This record gives sequence, structure tokens and C-alpha cells, in this order.
Amino acid sequence: MCSPNTVCCFVCYKFFSKKIKTYKCKVCGDFKCPKCGGCLCSLTTGEKRVALAMIKTYENILNNEYDFSQHKNVEHEVKRSLTHKNKTNINKT
Repeated sequence: MCSPNTVCCFVCYKFFSKKIKTYKCKVCGDFKCPKCGGCLCSLTTGEKRVALAMIKTYENILNNEYDFSQHKNVEHEVKRSLTHKNKTNINKT
């Protein structure tokens, strides 16, 4: 599986190595940035939607070898917000 050794933090936008003292958040499944402590939990729902879309697109390029299930909590949150948004828009028309 092709996987980068360094990743960019969605919060502080700094690259960090996944190999040195990085921890995965038990809530969102993302790596916690060793510089700022940020992870997907630090983002708004809209920002999470963009981050997940970016991760899914990138991993699709890599032939779906990525275990996306680690982000299931965040994905459920994003899907709930989209469902709520769609219901709100339907009620306005």
C-alpha cells in the first residue's frame, strides 16, 4: 500500500511524520498533530466534509487501499449534517 510518511495537519498546516510519537484520536481516527494537537475533531462540520472528501479522493487514486472505517464517526456526523441541510432546503421550497 502506498502511504505517505508525512502528513499535513488540517489545523496548523504543518507537515509531521507519522513515525515519531504520533497518536491517533480515538474519536475521529485521525492522527493528532504533535505541533498543535489538532485532528479532525478540531474542524467545523463543513471543514470536516472537505477534509474527508480530500482523503477519499486521494485514497481512491491509490486504488481504495485505505481503511476509511477509522473515520466512521466523523463521516456519520458529516452525513447527518447534510441530511439535515437537505431537509431544511426542501422545507423552504
